[in-house]
Amino acid sequence: MSQINRNLEELLENNVQEFNGLHQLMSETRDISQGVFDKQVTIGQRVNKTYNWFKSAEGKQAMEYVGIVMERNEFIQQVVGDRSWFYELIAIGKVREESPNLISEYKDSTENRSVRGCLKFIKNGGAESDEETESSEASTTLMTFSAKAEALESDKGASLRLLSDGKIEGVNAKSIEALEMLLAKAKEQLNA
Repeated sequence: MSQINRNLEELLENNVQEFNGLHQLMSETRDISQGVFDKQVTIGQRVNKTYNWFKSAEGKQAMEYVGIVMERNEFIQQVVGDRSWFYELIAIGKVREESPNLISEYKDSTENRSVRGCLKFIKNGGAESDEETESSEASTTLMTFSAKAEALESDKGASLRLLSDGKIEGVNAKSIEALEMLLAKAKEQLNA
């Protein structure tokens, strides 16, 4: 995780109670193996509240008042560091606030708990997909390609993964276009 701008940190600490101690809690989850999922759910709830404040009129006004001008992507980088993890934390934070019983159902259904697994569980209507579980156990990632949103001049990046069972995850027009762009540049460099 990157070092947060001290002015932003103070502003968030003073205006969003749930932000206080967020970075400490995130650090603790890196160091322990038991209870990580529960702590990550708590982090998700705090990140969600902090992000809602950032988007609010009150948050925008407070930031403007102290001279902080920041786009969403920079805020994500400052607070969490990783964009995809940020959005998973937001999603699990919303679930914890709106439907905490779904998290309890997930915890009762599995011993291998993760934020991503919980979100998939909820998306599948509260049932673990046997097909997904079997395929994730049977196959491993052999090759990965990812492109950041900035490289695609887009608000969302793209990625492809080749699995050992021959399947490719993440196939869509954007990921294919990004890979073709990279290959074209690689060919230019090779022929230069």
